[in-house]
Amino acid sequence: AGLQGFGALQPLALASPFDYAGRATLHIPGVRAHPRNAAAHGQEIVRRLPALLARQRGTLVLFASARQMRQVHAALPEELREIVLMQGQCSRRELIECHRTRIDAGQRSVLFGLASLAEGVDLPGEYCTHVICAKLPFSVPDNPLEQARREWIEAQGRSAFLERCVPEVGIRLAQATGRLLRTDEDQGTVTVLDPRLGGTSWGRMLLRGLPPFRIVVGDGAEELCVFQ
Repeated sequence: AGLQGFGALQPLALASPFDYAGRATLHIPGVRAHPRNAAAHGQEIVRRLPALLARQRGTLVLFASARQMRQVHAALPEELREIVLMQGQCSRRELIECHRTRIDAGQRSVLFGLASLAEGVDLPGEYCTHVICAKLPFSVPDNPLEQARREWIEAQGRSAFLERCVPEVGIRLAQATGRLLRTDEDQGTVTVLDPRLGGTSWGRMLLRGLPPFRIVVGDGAEELCVFQ
């Protein structure tokens, strides 16, 4: 930004007012299906969702693919489909209003959404106590300018994946996890159904870029608590 040229400048870093470690858990279950195998990964999401949604009043489930979102929705047990509000069924405003109305009435409600529900959505308190990310939000580089940037980086002998893809995913993941704690009284869980987050070196880089949640890896008795 050019600010380093001002010798009298005094930088100040302020901590977040949120107690991330005390009020929120980031859970990375032991998902076996690789997200690149869309069919197997979708089937595992379907198997895991009933337990993940149990005892939750308000849940936001975020998908990176509209196709996977619709397939998962269609494969859910009927009793779960009845409480799911899926993006595309109505406008985003109507979707969120219906979700809030259900929660206010003491009912359960689950929002299924894509990238536009991962940012700029405010669901404090009981409206959202669980955020579930189906997989890490990678995008397809279909922009010619972005393709040219990545090709140039690779031509320099560097990694476009690490320099372009991973930082972009980090920003989107931070936005998605940011839907959980909206006030300093909120609490809940973020679940990421993508084994790459804790199982790869670049995935652990993404973890270090997130707020200091209490991190739990694994399933049931195999869960391992990892502190940043």
